[in-house]
Amino acid sequence: MSQNRLVVKFGGESGQGINTLGEILSKAIKNTGFHNFAYREYPSLIKGGVASYQIDISDRRIGSSLRMCDILPILDIDAIHEYIYSVRENGIIIYDSLDLALTEEEKNFINQNSIKLVSIDTKELALDAGGIEIMANMVLLGFIWRILGLEIAPIEEVVRDRFKDKKIDLEAEIKCLLAGYNSQQTNGLEKPISFDKGLNLKDSLNITGNQAIALGAISAGCRAYYAYPMTPSTSIFKFIGDTYRETGIVVKQAENEITAAQMAIGSMNMGTRAMVATSGGGFDLMSETISCAGISETPLVLVLAQRGGAGTGVPTWTGAGDLSLAVNAGHGEFPRCVISVSNPADAYLLTQAAFNIAEVYQLPVIILTEKQIAESIFNIQEMPEPIQIERGLNNGTNRYEITENGISPRWVPSEENPVYLQNSDEHKITGESTENSKEVIEMSDKRLRKLKTLKDNLPEPVYYGNENTETVLVSYGSTGNTIRDLITDQTNIGYLHYSYIYPLKFEKLTQLKEAGKQIISIENNQTGELSKLIKQESGISIDQKLLKYDGRPLFIEDILDFINK
Repeated sequence: MSQNRLVVKFGGESGQGINTLGEILSKAIKNTGFHNFAYREYPSLIKGGVASYQIDISDRRIGSSLRMCDILPILDIDAIHEYIYSVRENGIIIYDSLDLALTEEEKNFINQNSIKLVSIDTKELALDAGGIEIMANMVLLGFIWRILGLEIAPIEEVVRDRFKDKKIDLEAEIKCLLAGYNSQQTNGLEKPISFDKGLNLKDSLNITGNQAIALGAISAGCRAYYAYPMTPSTSIFKFIGDTYRETGIVVKQAENEITAAQMAIGSMNMGTRAMVATSGGGFDLMSETISCAGISETPLVLVLAQRGGAGTGVPTWTGAGDLSLAVNAGHGEFPRCVISVSNPADAYLLTQAAFNIAEVYQLPVIILTEKQIAESIFNIQEMPEPIQIERGLNNGTNRYEITENGISPRWVPSEENPVYLQNSDEHKITGESTENSKEVIEMSDKRLRKLKTLKDNLPEPVYYGNENTETVLVSYGSTGNTIRDLITDQTNIGYLHYSYIYPLKFEKLTQLKEAGKQIISIENNQTGELSKLIKQESGISIDQKLLKYDGRPLFIEDILDFINK
């Protein structure tokens, strides 16, 4: 693969500080002038179990991870057995004077791939430098930084900033960082890949997908946020909670997901932009509220942060198996919009668009994200300009007036505005309940016409790459980042990326199919949920599929292996 990347992957036990190491390294790499993407794996345990934090480094913008790494620092003995086969040829494994107890198979793998094993007693070096044993991680960080061949100043600056408000001996931390950086054991160790000169990225942003969703909600004028914590949506809650003094947003942890959704729909009904976020199990509990929003035509914005598996599944791992749930959740038939984010820039803008769509079209909007997007660190130059807020408010005589486009007048209840009846039973144009056959049909048809109106106003999926290619990949969500990273090198591949999933636009896909393109669906789920939706809505059958559902994201190597087989 020709893409110029170097990958550092920390392996250890949860609670050993690998997240801190990864975050410091990611920020220091950015400040040095190189792009990076940081991805972490961890078990659903408070402490213990094997975890990793991977930083992909490149001289151009990237948004995904490689399957293989170049440098594997090991903080726990079990991690070597978990991650040894992810080390590339000529890679480096760094371990802390541990008895590795390698199997014969593992020894053969190391020899056959010319992998260097480097032992460094980080605790002893930390003590010799005037630190304490817990500062051994700083020694390891300095050691890795020297192997990368980078000047010490940027990472020292990041370490100082990271720990400036902590009750620790900061100077001792720096001495331990320098002890690792100046260790003679780095002699002869060179990074496997060399980059061009770094860019001016110090003012660029390292940001997660969830932080971008939170910022999008803030920019959209969200005034209330309700949730019950559930991985991987919780960091949206944390970000909005940490910034509520600056934003003035009301933040409430409900006793369960049902209450959180009910509070959100109540706020939106009264004209306050509100948002609620959860994961699959919590979203199930919100489905009755979604149906209520559908028939009462009350705006509602929900974030569905996907993870792997049904039930509790693999709750700290990624997946995209809830698309069908988002499109079909709730009893009865009613219009809704489903949007899928893929990276911080589109998460920021699409969250704002979700509020506009919810209010203008008076329906529930579901924002799909994934653990891989939610918690990974992306490096972006800057956030896009926010979009204009559209409330869709206009006074009328009848709240549920029958209209050609399906959109009835909506106004905020107040002393100044006319009183209207909001009803979750089937109702007349006045809001009064009805079971009359003609009125039921008229109101149901009116609501469903909104779906066509919305579809007509949604953009087509975005095409990337060479228009003349024979092979076109189709996908959405985090897999889109992997594909876009790939097609910068693979000019014989095109990519059709869906952000607006439902109602589904398929004119561009139809053109590609009629032009005889080889169309392949790439999805992070087991049954090809997007391709099934495409078949349902357009009649287009996509027979070739790459489906991955082991809780891991799509790596570039996965796609290359599939295409080249």
